[in-house]
Amino acid sequence: MNRLAAWIIGVVVATLTLGTVYVVAQQLERQGADQVGAQLSTQVASDLASGSTATLDGLPRVDIAASLAPFVVVYDSGGHPIAGNGYLDGHLAAPPAGVIRAAASDGSNHVTWQPRPGLRFATVEVRSGDRVVMGAQSLIPTEQRIDRLGMLVALAWIGTMVVIGLIALAFWWVGRTQAARGTRLSR
Repeated sequence: MNRLAAWIIGVVVATLTLGTVYVVAQQLERQGADQVGAQLSTQVASDLASGSTATLDGLPRVDIAASLAPFVVVYDSGGHPIAGNGYLDGHLAAPPAGVIRAAASDGSNHVTWQPRPGLRFATVEVRSGDRVVMGAQSLIPTEQRIDRLGMLVALAWIGTMVVIGLIALAFWWVGRTQAARGTRLSR
């Protein structure tokens, strides 16, 4: 195999490997962002099913435009917010009606909700009787970690390309030197 083909294969393999690492880690981070929302929504749904509002009553009010704190909102059978601690512009947070309808129909739903630019939330909705409970948290910390991960993977790719380039250069130089002496590098 000629040296150029070996160099190209090395570049492709390294790029695919690091690209795969990034995609897998990014997906794990994003899916992990649903965990807090799932915990909150299932706990409040369980409380409501047993006739209690203890968890809901113990949560502090959260201005979701200003805070990274997780929040929960309960919706009635019509999809209207009726209780909770997550407020946007002074009102209980309300994602698009289809989000709540999907959870009411299917039993649960997971979506990324962006009520306006700069505000993105990982939400988990679960049905509890004729109500739907949405637990959510801001995606800002998750997206910051994903951005740092992207930078680290990009730096690793650049470093790998430099190493591959140096190895290719070394092989070229050795081959050129041996050619000048009349010897040949074995393949």
